[in-house]
Amino acid sequence: MKKFLFGGLVGAAVLSGMAGCAQIKKPTPQVKAAAVGLRFDQVGRVSLYAGEPCTPQIMFNFHGSRATVWLAAPRRETEILTDAANKNQRLHILGKWQRGTQSQCSYVEVTGAELTR
Repeated sequence: MKKFLFGGLVGAAVLSGMAGCAQIKKPTPQVKAAAVGLRFDQVGRVSLYAGEPCTPQIMFNFHGSRATVWLAAPRRETEILTDAANKNQRLHILGKWQRGTQSQCSYVEVTGAELTR
């Protein structure tokens, strides 16, 4: 009985220690969102989104002339964006501003993406 009790206490201590080490990623600074439905038209670079997005559609960070903007895209554009992110290429992005389910969660739904020089 003592071995079981001691083992349980050690296991609980290890789990609580691991939980204390978990770090919460801060969201990337974003451009203030335009009104939902307004057009987005910028040139810049993309990277894959790392972290917990405020809505499941967000998969990319867009780094343009302003701050970072979150992007969501349909399959065809996702392939273009992923390839550009892996190769650090510049893109021309067209889209519309959308609002996520959480407050202060705005992103651009990509309607077009093409490589630029």
